[in-house]
Amino acid sequence: MSQACYTPPSSRAIRVEKGVPVSIDLQKISEVPQAFSEDLSLGIERLDPDIVAGTMEVHLEGRIIPMEEHHLIRGTFRASGPVLCTRCLSPIPWKGEGEFTVELRPPLTGREDEVELDSTELDVIFLEGSMLELEDLAAEQISLELPMRILCSPDCAGLCPRCGMNKNIEGACRCEPEIDPRWEALRSLGSS
Repeated sequence: MSQACYTPPSSRAIRVEKGVPVSIDLQKISEVPQAFSEDLSLGIERLDPDIVAGTMEVHLEGRIIPMEEHHLIRGTFRASGPVLCTRCLSPIPWKGEGEFTVELRPPLTGREDEVELDSTELDVIFLEGSMLELEDLAAEQISLELPMRILCSPDCAGLCPRCGMNKNIEGACRCEPEIDPRWEALRSLGSS
């Protein structure tokens, strides 16, 4: 698969053929902010396969603003695609959108051990080299926007713990209801 590398000629928005990975060379954005606008398709492998059930269609746009020693991105995204119900694992449609501001900085150098980030560094992407992959940026923003608990309906019955069938589908689970052992003593009282 070919890869597109964008070289900004002016402050116009960029558009690249859908399906082609897009990289932006930040070294070529040194003085004038540059706009981008991309339609991307992100597969399950780019997101959390425990939450996402299929391809996410994403519209990502923003401005890359050169700063003294780093770049700042201010942007928005709209995404839609199938996600999995937390209880019954059925795919359901999801739509999300949001705004983001992210700093792009070179990695911390001179440290071999792990470094704890403070709250001001949580919106920072440390880049190896000067290439920004827009698919990586989109995947990160979607992952932050996805709810932790997704339900197909508030009264979702989930999966049967014995046979694994979806209890929302009538007739799918043929297991007898389990009797709570705490009530067994009462059952013996009724039979005497």
